[in-house]
Amino acid sequence: MIENIKYHESVIEAEYADEGYSVISYEHSYTLNRALSGSKWIVYRGEKIKEDNQRIKEFDTCKSFFHESINSWTDKEHFIDILSKINVNESSQVKIVSKKITRSININDQTECVEEKVVNYVRYNEMSFSYTGNPKDIPSIIEYLKTNEMQYPSKRILTESGRLTFILDSEIVATIFHYILTYFLKGSSPKFKFNERIFGEITVYDNPLNTFSASFSVFDDEGVRTKKKEIIGDGIIVNYLGTLTSKYGEPGNARGILPKPDYFTVEVKHGDWSLNELIEESKGSYVAIGVKKSELIQNSIRITPRNIIKIGQGSVFFREIAIPLQELVTIDAITKESRGVFIDEDHGGVTPYIRMKARAILF
Repeated sequence: MIENIKYHESVIEAEYADEGYSVISYEHSYTLNRALSGSKWIVYRGEKIKEDNQRIKEFDTCKSFFHESINSWTDKEHFIDILSKINVNESSQVKIVSKKITRSININDQTECVEEKVVNYVRYNEMSFSYTGNPKDIPSIIEYLKTNEMQYPSKRILTESGRLTFILDSEIVATIFHYILTYFLKGSSPKFKFNERIFGEITVYDNPLNTFSASFSVFDDEGVRTKKKEIIGDGIIVNYLGTLTSKYGEPGNARGILPKPDYFTVEVKHGDWSLNELIEESKGSYVAIGVKKSELIQNSIRITPRNIIKIGQGSVFFREIAIPLQELVTIDAITKESRGVFIDEDHGGVTPYIRMKARAILF
């Protein structure tokens, strides 16, 4: 299997400073040739490499797609006009990146697929958001981030530690499943067994076809048509992130120049609880909001939230919460409300709030 890959992006970046924006624009592109040889991808120059006759998994070949956002792409001058509609104060830290992206894959000189879209990344103080769509929506995204930025100037030190009940917001939930998908459910080297139960009744998808997500893609980096894929069904492992070369998992999750299994947009199926009802029924518990920092230490996900509130008492302080994987079976409530969240520049999420046990770490 021989592929020719082309990638091009037109970029406008803006950063707020001294009561105004500094704006730059530039372009970035690359072209490469790649061959599937000996069950692995290699990049080559010059003459074509002779194709192996090895068998690969069956897959749906890509098709071209042009996202409606490309009709809204603008130049630097008009982008500055968009920035003028943003209302922030002098102490605000704002960075905006907007990209028009064109990617194409030619497979065996027979099939060529092209995808075009506009992706926007917005950072306001400690909060970030990204989406595929019209750059004119950036001012409303800033207002959304301002609304969700919570400030609690006086924080009491937490007086209890150890295993506590938490309501975790959508951003934290997305971060938890980011680590589970990328470290434990890759078809090249999965850490959980197929049909193994690791949760309560919770269902998790990877959905590359979420057209609002910055990770929206109609085909992956091997030229395989993407689709919404159930990875965890009612707490049971039912699939893996697979590629043409991975040992396990159906293809459609290849990402990178030398493609490896990865997800696009994690979606967690919503539950039956309203958020207000869940808070009312969780007196004495804690609500953790936002992610300042996260890491995986052995089999424990460590998260430093932006804020933590003890229900009925207000904001409290402790360093971080630890979520050992074995505690995931304690998830006992999932909200109806779901929210789109930023994970990183390559991954998006649409996730609800959940209630579960986690460990509070003071020092």
